[in-house]
Amino acid sequence: MSVWGKLFTAVRGGVNEAAEAAADTQALRILDQEIRDAENSLRKARSDLAGIMASAKQLARRIAEAKEKEARDMESARAAMQAGREDLARGLAERISKLRGDIQRDEGEYERMQTSQQQMMRAVQDTEHRLQQMRREVENVKANESLIKAQSAIAHSQSGVNSKLGNAMDSLERIRKRQDDTRGRIEAGAELAALESGSDLDRQLLEAGIGGKSSSADDVLAQIMGGSSQPSIGASRDPLSIERKGE
Repeated sequence: MSVWGKLFTAVRGGVNEAAEAAADTQALRILDQEIRDAENSLRKARSDLAGIMASAKQLARRIAEAKEKEARDMESARAAMQAGREDLARGLAERISKLRGDIQRDEGEYERMQTSQQQMMRAVQDTEHRLQQMRREVENVKANESLIKAQSAIAHSQSGVNSKLGNAMDSLERIRKRQDDTRGRIEAGAELAALESGSDLDRQLLEAGIGGKSSSADDVLAQIMGGSSQPSIGASRDPLSIERKGE
């Protein structure tokens, strides 16, 4: 294949793809229009069927009337023969023969009309059934299309929410890190201030049990059970009282 032929084939392929894409986009609208066209054709078929049925009924009445007339002419012909009027009987016989020919022809036409009528009735019923089935399928497709659009919108919204939540979590993590850094700086500043004022050394002595007096409830209870009272904090003992107690 030449280069121009390949290019022409590529252009045709692009046109077909564009046409198929447009058809897919308008698929539901096209399907609705096709159903409306089918319904219009079905209404015309029903109208034609009604005309055939009316013609068949008229033909059936004409056949019945012709048979009744044939029966009357037969009686009249018998009466004419009994009366010796063979000429009248022959005239009636000729008319009966013609009626029978008309009846035979009309009966054949009536049978053909009945066959056509039954075929059309089956076709109309089958078309009605197919149209009802297609309407249900179209409703299902429309419902699925709406559901898919809703799910797509939800998925798109959820994607945006997840992205926003991810950004919010990143911001929260940065805030926590900044707070930890600030808290660390504050604690370090307090420790430096304690070292400079000497209060940190006093705290460490108290924690080691060196210096100071404990005034916990257990210590007070132990003093009560021992019958002694707690001396005042920072008060020194009298050496004379100590000496008298020793005597």
